Amino acid sequence: MRQERWPTLESVVALAVEQHLAEPDLAGPWPKLTANEEQRLARAGRWPGTSLGIPMVQRNYKLPNSLVTRLRTTAWRMSEEPLNLLHKRGLVDTSPHLDDDERALRNELAAQLYPVPRIVREALTRYGPTTSNEPQKASELSAYA
Repeated sequence: MRQERWPTLESVVALAVEQHLAEPDLAGPWPKLTANEEQRLARAGRWPGTSLGIPMVQRNYKLPNSLVTRLRTTAWRMSEEPLNLLHKRGLVDTSPHLDDDERALRNELAAQLYPVPRIVREALTRYGPTTSNEPQKASELSAYA
């Protein structure tokens, strides 16, 4: 029998992100973001790096504040070292002034970044509704409805 009430897209995304953030390499515990880090993270614009062959499409999801905080903190802490190196070496932009070695180093460091969109894409790939033939249970999604 076909289900009459389907979970919202935000519920599906939130559950997938929760599951992904529970994986050992992402689970932390992470130190809270400082006011300066929150300010830097809040600035508009893309993080340095290539799109990893993924077309740029903006998606907006209404997620619980606590989940957004965990997601942003995880992204920042996972990316902190390569992002600091990119800034320290002046490799943040894609200006033509970079020589081949600098560009290679920039690409290598940028590939180590773990921005929020990458975490969400991985979450949906691993835990989204298309990852199995079984539909997600409404009870699992009800916490985000």
